[in-house]
Amino acid sequence: MFSFFKKKDPSAAERYIQGLNLFLEGRTTEALSAFIESVTLDSDNAIAYFHVGNILRQGGNLARAEKIHSELLKRYNLPADLRLKLKTSLTRLALQQNNRARAEDLLREIAAEAKADWVKEELLALYELSGKWQEAIDLKLELDKSSSKSDSAKLAYYYFENGLSLMKESGRNGRIQFKEAIKLNPRMPWPYILIADSYFAENRADDALAFWSKLFDTVPAKAYLVFDKIEKYYYTTGDYDEVGRIYRRMVVAEPENLNALLALSRYLFRKGELEDALVFCRQALSVKPDSREAFAELLRQSLDSARSLDEIRGPVEDLLKLFPARKTYHCAVCRARAEEAHWRCRQCGSWDPYGLA
Repeated sequence: MFSFFKKKDPSAAERYIQGLNLFLEGRTTEALSAFIESVTLDSDNAIAYFHVGNILRQGGNLARAEKIHSELLKRYNLPADLRLKLKTSLTRLALQQNNRARAEDLLREIAAEAKADWVKEELLALYELSGKWQEAIDLKLELDKSSSKSDSAKLAYYYFENGLSLMKESGRNGRIQFKEAIKLNPRMPWPYILIADSYFAENRADDALAFWSKLFDTVPAKAYLVFDKIEKYYYTTGDYDEVGRIYRRMVVAEPENLNALLALSRYLFRKGELEDALVFCRQALSVKPDSREAFAELLRQSLDSARSLDEIRGPVEDLLKLFPARKTYHCAVCRARAEEAHWRCRQCGSWDPYGLA
C-alpha cells in the first residue's frame, strides 16, 4: 500500500547517541558503524571521530587510529578537553607501539596544558617503564607535595633503582641513593645488600660487614637473603665457624625465625653434628608445620642418618624432588615463580612482589 509518510533518516546527532549506547553495551562493531555514519552526515562532529579512533585503537588497528586522531588534532577549533583526550589517546597509541619517546613528549604537552594529577601519574608510570629514575623521583616528590600525601615506599624503590643505574659509573653515588632509600623505608632489605656488595667490590670488607649487621638488626626476618653470601665469605676467609655463631645469635634473638633455624640446621649437618642439626630442623617444622623447605631438609637429614635403610633411599629421593629445599618465590600479583628474591617482579613489574619490604 502506498504511504504518504516517508521514514525520516536519522540525523548525525541521533546516530552519535546510538553509537554511544551501543558502545556502553559492549557492541563495539555496531558502535563503530554508528559513529562512522555520524561523521559522514556531519564532518564537524569531532567527538564522533574521536570515538572512531578509540575503537580502532582498542581493536588493534593502530595505524588507522593514529591517522584519525592526528588529523583531528590539527583542527584549530577543538574544545580544550577534547584536545587533551586526543593527546592522551595518542599517548596510549605510542605506548602500544613501544614508542616511549613519543609518549613522553605527548605527556609533557598534556602536563603543560592540564595540571591534573592523573596526567602526572601517567608520566610517572612512563618514567618507570623507561627507567628514568631521577625524573621519577622529582615527579613523585612533586605529586606527594601537591597531594599532601607521602608514598615513601614507592619513592624508596625509585631511589633504589636510581642507585642501581648510578652504580655502573660510581659505587659512591649509587650508595648515596641506596641510603636515601633506607631513610624512606628502613625495612626494605635490598639497599643494605647492595651497599654491602659494593663495599666488597671495593675491598672494603669491614664496611660491607657493617651493613650486613644493620640488615640483621633492622630486618632479621629478611637476613636469609644474604645467607649464601655469608657462607661464601667466611669459607673464603677461613673463618667458617663464624657462620654458625651468626646463625645461633639470630635463633636466640628470634626463636621462630624459620630461615635462621633451617640455616643453622644445615650448617650443623655439614659440620657432622647430626643430632643437633635434626633438633633445629624439627624446631623449624614446629614453627611452620606446612613448610616444604623444612620438611625436605628433615627428610634429607633423616635419610642420610639412617644408613640401614638404603632400600628406601631411592623412593624417598624421588619424593624429595616434589619438595625443593631451595626457597622459591611467587609474585603476589601475577603469581609468576622465581628462584631468587627480587624487589620487583620480572614478569609484571609490580613492586615488592614477595612482601619483603
